[in-house]
Amino acid sequence: MQMACAKKLSWALIVGSVLVGTFAAGCPARGVGDPCVPEAIPEAGFTARESYVETSSVQCRTRVCLVYRLQGHPEHIVGDPMTCRNPATDNCIDTDTRDARVFCSCRCSAGGGDSTLPLCTCNEGFHCVELLTKGGDGVRGGYCIPDNFCEDDDDCGPGGSCTNNECRR
Repeated sequence: MQMACAKKLSWALIVGSVLVGTFAAGCPARGVGDPCVPEAIPEAGFTARESYVETSSVQCRTRVCLVYRLQGHPEHIVGDPMTCRNPATDNCIDTDTRDARVFCSCRCSAGGGDSTLPLCTCNEGFHCVELLTKGGDGVRGGYCIPDNFCEDDDDCGPGGSCTNNECRR
């Protein structure tokens, strides 16, 4: 009788472990380039002259949600009557623009910040751009952005050149 109960208990523990593992693995990890939405968004949205780095994003495995030179509000989507009632005044954008300009990133260079803190290597299709010259030692430096985003050669790092808004090496 005790042997049968022990087998049932062992089987229940195995099944329970598998279920817990399945549910825990149900949320995919976010990597560089994955979509995210920053927690703090200015009421009028962002401006194309700036980049915004959120370093505590729970949506990103890297914990960094980057808004890279986005003009508009990432939650005001053209065609969505709940968020974009008036495209002229609501700073609406299309989903392709949002997905291209708002993404998970990581800090790839210290750029005058603390170089003893972890840095990443950019994925294929991304390059490191010095974005932050102000802020704490752990956030100043460069972040990974897609290769197709550059405005001048400085955006492409050493040995890179910007041609048709794409970095070439």
